[in-house]
Amino acid sequence: MKTLRELFTRLPADGNIRQVLRNFNMAPKAGGRVPSVKDMALALGFEVERISLPFGMAGRLVQDAFSQNGYRIEVNQHQSVRRQRWTVLHEMGHYFLHVDRNDSLALPKLRDRGDPLYMEQERIEEREADEFAAVLLFADGALTAAKSLLGNDLHALARHFGVSEDVIRIALRQF
Repeated sequence: MKTLRELFTRLPADGNIRQVLRNFNMAPKAGGRVPSVKDMALALGFEVERISLPFGMAGRLVQDAFSQNGYRIEVNQHQSVRRQRWTVLHEMGHYFLHVDRNDSLALPKLRDRGDPLYMEQERIEEREADEFAAVLLFADGALTAAKSLLGNDLHALARHFGVSEDVIRIALRQF
């Protein structure tokens, strides 16, 4: 996935979802502030919580009967805000690309570390969730426009998008 159009082919045919995602991608950086991923997640029916998670765990998607869409995104409160922003987008990617939303009583996926085929599928899903996040942030000219204003200054680009410099380095190779 490199464009919103390609991403939209993998999403439900819901005009509201597409509008919220497109508006986030096209959002002007009013007053120097980056668009809120939490506000976007709330608009899409997620609850978002900052909690203490085990070391090395950035976040997770959890079934939640009380949230509008049935899922809550939990992010590690001990990580930087920039990392938390990426994690919210990444977990939304899992929801839209990998969760069977047609069965509200479906059991959550369990990790079977002993099955090498499952591990490969898990790596594919992690890569796809990262692609989802990257497309929302950088696709359809968003990164090109920022580069035209800020050049290749990694720090300025990271600040502009509200992500880490490592994410910007990867995005510059991909987009």
